[in-house]
Amino acid sequence: MKEYFSKISDYLFNSLNKTEVLILNFDAEVTDFIRLNKSLIRQAGNVTQIGIHITLIIKNKTLKSSIRLSSNFEKDSIILLRTLYFLRREISELPNDPYLMYEKTTHSSNLINSTNLDSFAITDNILMRFRSVDMVGILSIGKIIKGFSNSLGQFNWHESESFNFDWSLYSSNGKAVKNNYADGKWNDSFFSNLAEESIRQLEVVDNHEIKLEPGKYKVYLSPSALNEVIDMMSWGGFSYKANRVGSSPLYQMFKGNQSFDESVNFTENLANGIAPMFHSDGFVKPEKTNLILNGVYKNSLVSPRSALEYSVKHNAAEYYESPVSIELDIGPLNSENLLSELNSGIYINNLWYLNFSDRNNGRITGLTRFGCFEVKNGEFTGPINTMRFDETLHNIFGEKLVGLTNNQQLIIDTSTYEERSSHSSKIPGAVVDDFSLTL
Repeated sequence: MKEYFSKISDYLFNSLNKTEVLILNFDAEVTDFIRLNKSLIRQAGNVTQIGIHITLIIKNKTLKSSIRLSSNFEKDSIILLRTLYFLRREISELPNDPYLMYEKTTHSSNLINSTNLDSFAITDNILMRFRSVDMVGILSIGKIIKGFSNSLGQFNWHESESFNFDWSLYSSNGKAVKNNYADGKWNDSFFSNLAEESIRQLEVVDNHEIKLEPGKYKVYLSPSALNEVIDMMSWGGFSYKANRVGSSPLYQMFKGNQSFDESVNFTENLANGIAPMFHSDGFVKPEKTNLILNGVYKNSLVSPRSALEYSVKHNAAEYYESPVSIELDIGPLNSENLLSELNSGIYINNLWYLNFSDRNNGRITGLTRFGCFEVKNGEFTGPINTMRFDETLHNIFGEKLVGLTNNQQLIIDTSTYEERSSHSSKIPGAVVDDFSLTL
């Protein structure tokens, strides 16, 4: 596909007038999807798709278009040229873009991260591990490809291979526990531990349901549950513009009025190679950006447009200014003895329906979901009823944080709207005291 994108780029760039600049963003994937039910394959298929986003710039005006490609050059070249003519015709009707900014210095790159994942071998491994239980899940596996080129001579290519297995185990009474395994390489030992953990929880999920009263509890938030909290926090939390206009859930930290526990370190870390290290307008992203360091707000994600608007330097963040590869450092709690660390409290494996209850003060709410248990004396006693929580980020990561676990889990976004997502997070679990369960 790299050669095909290069051919398309040359064709369009040779069709430009002297006053025109053209930017191309190439998106493609080659993915196997396997849907499983009752630990059997129910549906298997392959998706191969290619899309391109075309941006025409004339002086201070810009206009964009997106189309799907067939990989047949003779057919695609006609559509591409017609699209260019359309943009050229319509752009004159637009006003100047006051925040137009794109890379004018050439920073080309080429990254191909191929791990030769075997869909058949991985599927066989999954079926073997869960042959004795009722498992429902979906496995996506394959390549995600991103390309950038512009008429100024820059060419960037990013090709990564990964898998994402999202599954639930169901008891005879219809209750479930949920888990996920995603990475660029398959680790049988790691998957076996996750599978065994799910099966152990399944053995408890049919125990008598424990009705919790609203109150404050010591809780363990699994990496999956904590990731839901971090995902909400990232809705503007690290955005420079959101913090400047006061719509960020970390606004109080940005102003210096609040801090997290000194053990908390958040970074935007692109070293795992899942997301590309170049911006959609060609700027090269730093491999690592410290966002919160020793509990203190350190840096925001600053897009080129925000940089122009506020007269600051950008760090090649995308225009939505949210992390694409966030990482939370590990802590001192031994994840292998987690129930003993928790001792007596609530084990929260999954959260959903999160939203802000007081955005400016970092307060969020949501519901417990699959596989949430009461723990007494380091042992599961039974599942809890669905509970709503209402807590602040400053409590979860601040004064109420008992500690973070000493192991992280890579979580790749399972979204497949239009295409597979390349967003990821690397998150440990957390034990939090006085966690508010409200109803």
